[in-house]
Amino acid sequence: DTCDDAVMAAEKDGWCAAVEEKVTNEVSKELLEKGFAIVDGIFGKETSGVFQDQLEWLHKNGHMLPNHVQFQTSGGPVNLEKPNIFEADMHDGKLSNLEEIALFRQLFENGDALVNFFNTSMPTLGLKEGKKHRTVKLQYNNGGGACFPWHYDNPSRPNNRGLTMLVYLNSDWAEGHGGELELLPFLEPKVTIPPLMDRAVLFRSDRILHRVLPSQSKRLCFTIWFDSAMVNADDDVFLKAKHLQPTAVETVKHSPLQRILSRAVYREEYEESLLECFGHAQGGSVESKACKISLKLHNAHLQGLLKSEQVVEFVEYLRHLKPLVS
Repeated sequence: DTCDDAVMAAEKDGWCAAVEEKVTNEVSKELLEKGFAIVDGIFGKETSGVFQDQLEWLHKNGHMLPNHVQFQTSGGPVNLEKPNIFEADMHDGKLSNLEEIALFRQLFENGDALVNFFNTSMPTLGLKEGKKHRTVKLQYNNGGGACFPWHYDNPSRPNNRGLTMLVYLNSDWAEGHGGELELLPFLEPKVTIPPLMDRAVLFRSDRILHRVLPSQSKRLCFTIWFDSAMVNADDDVFLKAKHLQPTAVETVKHSPLQRILSRAVYREEYEESLLECFGHAQGGSVESKACKISLKLHNAHLQGLLKSEQVVEFVEYLRHLKPLVS
C-alpha cells in the first residue's frame, strides 16, 4: 500500500503541475469575468492518452452504465435515459480497486490538490475539500446523434456544485463528427467548442447554460464537479420584484438568478434540444415516451414561472434583447 501511495503521489505531482501551468492568471481572470475559459493541452499528450485508454477499457469491459437525467416534478423525481451515452462515477466502489484505471483513481483520490490550487488562484469560488465534495464522472458517447439538452450543472438547491471542469479525450475528432459543447452565457452569443483531445473547458456550474450537440461519432470525456460553499445563497435563488425591471438586467445577467428565467427566455432553444436528445437521437421519435415526458415537464415549468404578469413582462423584455447579442 505504501508503494501504491508513493506512485499515486508522484502521478499527482505530474498532472497537478500540468494543470497549474496551464491555468494561468489570465485563464483564472477570464473564468471569473466571463464565467468560462477554454484551456488546450491541459494534461499533456502522454497523460491525456493514458486517460483515453483507461476510459476505452472501462467501456469495452462493461463498467459503464447508461446515462439518466432526472427531472424534479410535483409528484417526485422522474428519470429519463439518454440514448447511447454511458457513464461511470468514481464514487462507485466497484471501480476503486481496478488497476486498469489507476490514473482516474488517483485523480479522484488526490483531487484536493486541484481544489487548493483553484482556491488559491480564484478564492471567490470557495471550493470545498474532501472526496464527498467532488465528483469525477467518465463518459462514453457512442454517436448515433446522442446529445444533451440545455441545462445548468447546478440548477438550484440542494445542489452544491460551484465549478465544472470538462476534459475531452478524442484524438481522432474531426469536423462533422459532432458532439461539440455549446455554451450560452445569459443574453450573450453562443460559444461552440469542438471536443478536441486534451482540451479542458472550465465554467461556473451555477451560471453557464450549456448543451452537447448531436454526436455522429464516438466522443470521450470526463468531468470533475467541485462543490462550493459560495453557491445557492438566498440572493442566488429567490427572484424579487426589484430584479424584474430593465435596470436589473446586468445584475440578473451575471448572477445565478438567471437560472430561474432562462427556460422562459430561451424556451424554443430548450424545446429544440429536448427533441434532439429524447426524440431524434439514435433513430428515436418525437412520439417516444421520454420525449413526451421531457416536453411536458418543460411546459409545466414554464406555466409555473409565468403565472405572474410582472415576470411575463420582464421575460418578454429579455427575449427582445436576445437578437441584439446573437
